[in-house]
Amino acid sequence: MIYLIAIFCSPLALLLSGKPISALFNLILYIVSLVLVVTIVLFHIGVLIWLLAVLHAFMAISDAREDRRARRIADAMRGRR
Repeated sequence: MIYLIAIFCSPLALLLSGKPISALFNLILYIVSLVLVVTIVLFHIGVLIWLLAVLHAFMAISDAREDRRARRIADAMRGRR
């Protein structure tokens, strides 16, 4: 579900996954891409930047999930729950 949100609004997906600094960077990319898409002349560059923002969100969300999983495994190995 979070990946679906990342396709339509990548900064929101990053905020929901607990990555506020990445969300801020992604918001800048997202706004630049929207401005370029609105200008008909630079439409293709805007779409490429939007795809870059979505890819960044996917990678950051995946990284956050892997970090949480590694933390749970490390805690289980130490004997904590």
